[in-house]
Amino acid sequence: MDKLDIEILKLLSTNARMSLKQISEAVGITSPAVKTRIRKMEEDKIIRGYHVDLDTKSAGFMVTAFINVAVDAVRKQEFDDFIQNCPNVIECYGITGNYFALMKVLFKSTMELDNFLHFIQKYGETSTNIVLSTYKNSQGIFE
Repeated sequence: MDKLDIEILKLLSTNARMSLKQISEAVGITSPAVKTRIRKMEEDKIIRGYHVDLDTKSAGFMVTAFINVAVDAVRKQEFDDFIQNCPNVIECYGITGNYFALMKVLFKSTMELDNFLHFIQKYGETSTNIVLSTYKNSQGIFE
């Protein structure tokens, strides 16, 4: 990646629907050159996809939480299979420390979150933080 690729990524991070013409005017190269660079970044998996920036509260998901889970070793594969198929888990990371995984989840109510917590505790101990306010919500490092 060079400076032009980074400029293109900055623009796409702000507006993934920006036209090739708009990007080419902003970075000073032709539209076909922009298209080639974007295609190359897609092939190299630098750009993995294009997504909607969803206002979760407007969509009815009023509760955002982060859950640490200390998954028992014998249940790791079962946990992974569950997480992959659970739409309320929007992010999940393997982490260091006292817990095995950190999940970001969305629910319509605290009752739904509570039911989820009771269910996943079969995998191991949990620790939950409910988000009260968001100070920064960014989709990428180039924004």
